[in-house]
Amino acid sequence: MIKFHSLAIILSAVFFGIAAAAVPVEKTGPCPKLDRHATDPMDNWNQVWQAKPVPADSFPPNTIQNALKPAESINCIETAPGLKAQLWASEEMAGNMKYIQHFTFDERGRIWAVEPRSYPNNIRTASGTVTDQKFVGGDDRIVILEDTDGDHVMDKFTVFRDGLNLPQSIECVNGGVVVTMTPYVVFFPNHNDTAGTPVILFSGMGSSGLKWDTHGGINQIMYGLDNWMYGLTGYNDCNAIPGSVDCGHGRVWRFHHTALGHAKTEFQIWSMGPSNADGLGQMEDGQIFQSGATGTSHMNHAAAQGDTALDIRTVNPAFNANANPNSVYYPITGDRYLYEGSTAKNADGWFTSPSTASSGVQFYTSRLFPKKYWNRFVFTCEGASKLCNQDSLVESGSTWKAYRLPGPTHANLLASTDAWVAPLLAKTGPDGAVWVLDWNNYLFLHNPTSPAGNGNAWNNALRVKTTNRIYRILPTDAAPEPILNLSAASEDQLIATFGNQNFFWRLTAQRLLIGKGLTATGTDKLKAILQTDSAVDDGGNNPRVQHALWTLDGLGVFAKNPVTWVPILKKLLEHPAWCVRRNALRVMPNTSDGAAAINNVCSVNDAQGHVRLQAVLALSAMDSKPAALNPMQTSYANMDKPVTKAVQKSGFPTVALATCKPTVGLAPRFHSETGTAPRPGFRFLVQAGGFRLLPHGELPSGWLRVFDIRGHLVFASNYDARLATWSVPVAQGLSQPIYAYAFQGGDGLTRHGSLALVGAR
Repeated sequence: MIKFHSLAIILSAVFFGIAAAAVPVEKTGPCPKLDRHATDPMDNWNQVWQAKPVPADSFPPNTIQNALKPAESINCIETAPGLKAQLWASEEMAGNMKYIQHFTFDERGRIWAVEPRSYPNNIRTASGTVTDQKFVGGDDRIVILEDTDGDHVMDKFTVFRDGLNLPQSIECVNGGVVVTMTPYVVFFPNHNDTAGTPVILFSGMGSSGLKWDTHGGINQIMYGLDNWMYGLTGYNDCNAIPGSVDCGHGRVWRFHHTALGHAKTEFQIWSMGPSNADGLGQMEDGQIFQSGATGTSHMNHAAAQGDTALDIRTVNPAFNANANPNSVYYPITGDRYLYEGSTAKNADGWFTSPSTASSGVQFYTSRLFPKKYWNRFVFTCEGASKLCNQDSLVESGSTWKAYRLPGPTHANLLASTDAWVAPLLAKTGPDGAVWVLDWNNYLFLHNPTSPAGNGNAWNNALRVKTTNRIYRILPTDAAPEPILNLSAASEDQLIATFGNQNFFWRLTAQRLLIGKGLTATGTDKLKAILQTDSAVDDGGNNPRVQHALWTLDGLGVFAKNPVTWVPILKKLLEHPAWCVRRNALRVMPNTSDGAAAINNVCSVNDAQGHVRLQAVLALSAMDSKPAALNPMQTSYANMDKPVTKAVQKSGFPTVALATCKPTVGLAPRFHSETGTAPRPGFRFLVQAGGFRLLPHGELPSGWLRVFDIRGHLVFASNYDARLATWSVPVAQGLSQPIYAYAFQGGDGLTRHGSLALVGAR
């Protein structure tokens, strides 16, 4: 198991500096009385949307709740158990923060954000056509927010660039920022926090003829683990882009560009998805997920290029006997203006909301939160329902299942009874906390049928653009992680950052190393990591090896000298961390030796479904394949849907061959399992002669017993749900291929099944 040592934190203090801590604004008491005031009847939902059912506990017509000051509103926020909210920025602090719609972090831990003040009604066009749309001449801005004195509150606000027209998302890259401004993707060089001359990277994106809809454009720009820039298109079409690629209707796309330091400009469609899409995120091993905004599942896995596992969210009847559709959320207020569905309570007495305005799909990718969150909890915000939802992911072959947690207490990362709270995005920050962007707008909905306004959006006086908040969510009993400053870090310091427990810092160090280029010494150090680091973390990964891989790949090292690197990558196909095996397949050189390496290790029959899928994809893409390609071995029941589709596209035969056996042993598989609930509980991480128990999901306190095939008890451990720990986490000295297990939870949950240790090493 990998340990993110305290040495990394000590080095951070020495190299980068850590500011002194102070007490930020937190919850101080009960939510204040939520008074209301009358509005113009034409602005009221009940007057405009006559088809809407009126809830039994509805509020007086033509009234809305009065807005609250930041220090009042935070008292109306409820978080998941064990967590708390802190106010980091608001319209009352430094600068003139208004209407932030998307944000990211830079190598100093600062926030970069876009303020589309013209959204959604004041669209600027040169001649009334989308193709003549210009990204200058508007009222919108790119801004920088930072905490300079270390008191965990924003105190410096810098306008990086103003006069823009509808910037929708932003990401930091080497030398500046990339911003989506439909129909453009634009690079702004950074000259000491002042924008240089912008470069249009792509145009004609996210448009739909003369039907301009600001909600359907391009959004969610993101730097991927594989050093590609990823983005997402809403439900509008695209015009001409490189290769006449269709990038519309919910497609995830990615690109390289010479303006960003790449050897050539490339544009690719990565996957399909719900047409009305406004959420894009990645796990620590680079797997991509997206969300649908309206009336669709908010959880979709881009399992492979060109293939998406749609609607992976699973209803759990153990949590709710009156299970609602997968897209339903659990708000804690009935004061909501919804486009679909009812504002009434369900049979369990909870408010429920449909997927009316989902946005953001972000994973918890640090280690400040409890273990159950680590790279397995995913956050999606629903501004119309005044909450940020959290789901727990478990492996399901070569894709995933997202389990809804019991609502509303556990289902929400954050929710509020203040009807002005409107979360847009929740993402893991540089300090290990989850940062939540609150649009703080009573009217969150974009475009009901009538009356429409400019940009096909409801032109309503209730669209307030003067309030905005940013919260940090962190454990009640833990201090934030150190915020580094990598802007002037040396090569050695950046390589050392690969041991940081926060994915953000590791990925940032990777990006900066690629921008600087590696010395021969640096290359040797990364090579040594690949050859010697065999550790495995709780998620089946080795971050140091993973980021070393993608740094070298980003610099073209593998492709330039495949003879040297293929043998090293082949050994990584036998690495005990399955995420390393998966990523080693992604960077394998496209040569006959590369294909032979994959074939000789028999990666198509790897113990892990995600690796099997990637092996098929890698071999399919090879220009030179081995003369005797080992067919897929189906006896391990490894042909789940994504793998099957990949095999069908590849044309590989699927006859089982006993000669094709993976060198990495079979992962645990529950051949038979019964229980009162299909919810996630625990996982077995196979190790030499045994396994390690990994708590996951909402497992209750209880006991686990493991028996051999003769019925003898060989292992026992008790689980404490409060601490998320096992009394005995590791089993050793097991030599048989199959064991039986039983778990009994204090809340009545029972699970029985079999555990396969075939070939475990």
